[in-house]
Amino acid sequence: MAQTKSELQQPDLLPSTYLAVLSLIGAGAKYGYEINQILEQRGYRNWVDIKFSSIYKALKELEIKGLIKGQKSDVKMQPSKKTYSITRKGSSLLRNQIVRCLVDPPKANSLFDLGMSAIFQLTKEEAVDSLKKRLTNLSEQIQFLGSNAEVLRNLERIREVDPDRIVGGVKASEIPPDAHLGVVLALFERPHVRLKCERKWLEDLVLKIEKDEAGFLFRKGSR
Repeated sequence: MAQTKSELQQPDLLPSTYLAVLSLIGAGAKYGYEINQILEQRGYRNWVDIKFSSIYKALKELEIKGLIKGQKSDVKMQPSKKTYSITRKGSSLLRNQIVRCLVDPPKANSLFDLGMSAIFQLTKEEAVDSLKKRLTNLSEQIQFLGSNAEVLRNLERIREVDPDRIVGGVKASEIPPDAHLGVVLALFERPHVRLKCERKWLEDLVLKIEKDEAGFLFRKGSR
């Protein structure tokens, strides 16, 4: 099928690390260290795999692409001491990519789906044991996300009664008033709801497998 003119003109989506860094620069962050702090405070690492070292790689590549501009007050300063700002080109591309992520995000590769596609190579006992461990992991994630969301919903009260309560890696008393709390709350709530649905589905699947009602054919015994 031929692509439309608008589709041909749309740039490819940036890698998630680059897009996250570009969005934070666009929102006013200026330093790599500051970006890392925001990632911790706002819980970005719950949905984007961003290591501290990859932030500086992203900054370097975004600057090469002309999407951000880095400046040093002293030419002898290390690259990590640069301050960054978004360029007009970067701002335009960022808005385009935000819209595409909201409207029609590309399907992320799922290693869980890959494992499920080959589950028949396990014994029934191995499969059930693995899926039950997955349920434990899901429950831990659900508890973490739900706890953070609940604190954000009641942040003013928490600041008074438990100011040292940790929310997304930062104390409740240290969350700045301009932290876009409504957005941060939504970003905790969405995966919380999604993982609760996934847990219910997986609980039902495990029960069906245990009762031999799932229609799965497993390997017999050990090789």
